[in-house]
Amino acid sequence: MIPIHVDWATVRQDFGPDGAPIINGGKYLSIDSDGEIDYVVEKRVGVEGSFDSRCEIRSDGSSVEFSGNIARFNRRDNLFGYGWEETIRRINELLNLYSIPPFTSGKLFRFADTGWTWTGAYATRIDITMNYATFAAQNAQAVLRAMAAQHIGRQKGQLSPDGATVMYGYGSKYVSGKLYSKYVEFVNHLRRKSGSHVDESVVDFCQRLGVLREEFTLKSRFLTQNNLRYLGSITQDKLVEVFMTRSQFKRLEKVKYETFDDLPRHLRATYVSWKNGFPIDLSKATFYRHRTALLEYGIDISVPSNVAHFPLRVRTVEVAALEAPNWYRQKFG
Repeated sequence: MIPIHVDWATVRQDFGPDGAPIINGGKYLSIDSDGEIDYVVEKRVGVEGSFDSRCEIRSDGSSVEFSGNIARFNRRDNLFGYGWEETIRRINELLNLYSIPPFTSGKLFRFADTGWTWTGAYATRIDITMNYATFAAQNAQAVLRAMAAQHIGRQKGQLSPDGATVMYGYGSKYVSGKLYSKYVEFVNHLRRKSGSHVDESVVDFCQRLGVLREEFTLKSRFLTQNNLRYLGSITQDKLVEVFMTRSQFKRLEKVKYETFDDLPRHLRATYVSWKNGFPIDLSKATFYRHRTALLEYGIDISVPSNVAHFPLRVRTVEVAALEAPNWYRQKFG
């Protein structure tokens, strides 16, 4: 499974009159020239979690909306988030704390004027993302510079002044994307209260592996036109397909893309560490279990990998899709 996770979601559902408790952060009033109230909009209320995390909920008693990064909520960081199904489960878990009914897929109906449609929850924004290892900080910088010259259709890449982010389609009402250095992002966040909780081991991990993140914001019009609007029609496989279609890495001839699909998930982090000459942080018993399993793939982690970096003017940068290592999930969830 390609390790793509959801970084942000805005989801809504209408539960009918008095179908949900009223929860808001106040109201916006629109008043016409005669002093009459034109319309009222409920403001979202911020739900504060631990480690300076925050999501927003709004409910007028009938319509409920959630907006935020549930993968960051109550966690030190969101370097590795969750797939679509787990994202919705965690959102519903939060809604339940406020006695709000869960978002549901509803039922599929056919209407004469609109065709097939679902009756349940629908999304107006989904951010999908994946982490990559470039195996060195200088490699990450080289990839970012190369990506700045690439295009997604008419969306030319724009490199940020600090050289740590490439943006595509910034300001688009359809879909936008970006590729950025997680190490630089974490270092910048450490200067602010909201990012001060990031563990040093995570920051060091991002620096050593030259971690880059590629991210796409799928907006309401894109979701509607690509049959990804309703909860009943959204699947992890569809989000993976969208991501891989739009990913910039397939456009670079000098980037070798590696997914490690042939390796079992629990062995991939061990293989990456061995391949690039990093210490393998495993107990003795686990080390030998992993060695035995990897021998079936022609890999012997008891023999040091022949890793050498040469200052070549033209070189191939290896880029690997990065899954959460066991130590990360055990420590941070």
